[in-house]
Parts: sequence; structure tokens; C-alpha cells
Amino acid sequence: MNRKLSSWLLLLVLSVTDAYLLAHPNLIGRIGVLVYKHHYIRNFPRALLTVALVVGISLAICELVMRFAKKQTAIAAYMVLTAVAVSWFMYVFVTFSTFSYRITGKAFIYGAHLLPVILTGMYMRYLIKRVLLKEPETTGPATENGPQ
Repeated sequence: MNRKLSSWLLLLVLSVTDAYLLAHPNLIGRIGVLVYKHHYIRNFPRALLTVALVVGISLAICELVMRFAKKQTAIAAYMVLTAVAVSWFMYVFVTFSTFSYRITGKAFIYGAHLLPVILTGMYMRYLIKRVLLKEPETTGPATENGPQ
């Protein structure tokens, strides 16, 4: 229970930090947010809601897969989710390496990179947890169809 609480607390702190960073670009970044209509990160409450929704939905998906999917299916799902998050991080890295994004401010750039990193860490944690979790053993055909 204590480990789960510390994991939730870490996720909460990282999410709030990410929302704060996304909501605080420099002047050029603020103009870019207005011009490109990024209303979901215009201010801290909106950025926090956006980050909380992304992290919350991802966490719900991870928990559902952990509880209801078989081991091999769960491992494959977590690997796909991890690959998507890593791809998203690479996309953000390349995008924010261009001149127009490089001048939006360090806080905004770090915030853009932090969300895919949070998701990658969460997916990998669930992947490792699922790999190490042992499946309950079945003993013959009687357990498949119930007691006979």
C-alpha cells in the first residue's frame, strides 16, 4: 500500500509540474499558443486539466489491462503503449529542435518533453510489473470448466 501511495504521489507531482511548465511559455511562446489556438494549455488550470486527463486515462487503461488481460496480451499492450509514448517523445524532440519552437522558452520546452516521459515511465512500470507477476496455475481440465 505504501509503494502504491508513493507512486501515485510521484505521478501527481510530475503531472502538476508538467502542467505548470506548459502553462508558462515566454512571450513568443504565448503568442504561439494564441495563434495556433492551443486553448488546452493557455493557463495553468487548463494545462492541469489536460495533463490530468491524459495521465488519468492512460493510468485507467493500464489498470484495466493489468486486471482483465491475459499475461501475453497485457505484455503486448504495454509494449505497444510504450512504443507510442517513445515515438511521441521523439516527435516532440524533433519538433522542439526547430528554430520556431526553440524560442518559446525553456519551461515550455521542458513541459512538452515531460508528458511523453511520464507516460513512458508509467507504461514501462506496468510492463515490468506484469512480466514479474506470476499467473495462477491451473491443474487439469477440471479447473477450466469448473468443479466436476
